[in-house]
Amino acid sequence: MEIAHLRVFEVVARSRTFTAAAETLGRSQPAVSMQIRSLERELGVPLVEVAHRRIHLTSAGEELLRGASHVLAGMEGLERAMARLRGGGGPVRVGASATPASYLLPQKLASFAASHPDVQVRITVGNPAALHELLESGAIDVAVAMGEMDRPPWQGDFEVSTLGTDELRIVLPAGDPRAGREWSADELRGARLVLREPESHTRLVLAHAIGQAPRPVLELESNEAVKQAVAAGIGIGVLSALSVAWEIASGRLAQATCPALAGPRRVYCLRRLRRRLPAEETLWQALHAA
Repeated sequence: MEIAHLRVFEVVARSRTFTAAAETLGRSQPAVSMQIRSLERELGVPLVEVAHRRIHLTSAGEELLRGASHVLAGMEGLERAMARLRGGGGPVRVGASATPASYLLPQKLASFAASHPDVQVRITVGNPAALHELLESGAIDVAVAMGEMDRPPWQGDFEVSTLGTDELRIVLPAGDPRAGREWSADELRGARLVLREPESHTRLVLAHAIGQAPRPVLELESNEAVKQAVAAGIGIGVLSALSVAWEIASGRLAQATCPALAGPRRVYCLRRLRRRLPAEETLWQALHAA
């Protein structure tokens, strides 16, 4: 059963005469009638009856009309969606680790959202391992994650670029006398730590810096929660400089440095090497222009 036959049948069913249907479709009356008879032969049931030059649907015709209306409405929706995608609109799926998702992407996407209202950016937040799987499987179009200065977070068939740099900071309560100076790895190892989950890139860097897996007094799943705990005096945190910039500037928190934390990191933007839709290309260019 072809979509074109369903379109003809729907017009015939709603027009109630072959003459009116032929005028609507821009075809001859015999051609329209032949298509209906062909559809009846294909389905093996009568669809219409003609009485007093008017078309009446059989029970099979009524059932087909209900189904055809749903199918054709769905096809029209798909056609509109494809036209929107061809024109540069539609969804773009971005996966990002917590820090760039909260403290980098909003600023970069502000002007893009205003100038591209037909593009719906959907951001999924996850740890680097989860984002790698999503990008490999095609569940996201673009990934934004932290990595070392000369090595992206993953290897593979990806197009890779850099969106910015970041550094880890020791974060302390406001007024803490240990702020503003350089810490040793030994001092950091012995501190009361409030940290993100073990899968976070920060935890991996910290473990390398102090030579062992850290044992935090409190483990939390967001940068904001870590900052609240540090401000309350529970312990010290190790967080991205991007994530604490406002709190440091406003005096709500204090910071210190530690050479063992390996210096700057890069914020990498990655996508698979494949054909892509206009909206994804537009977003990719916007992220690098901002």
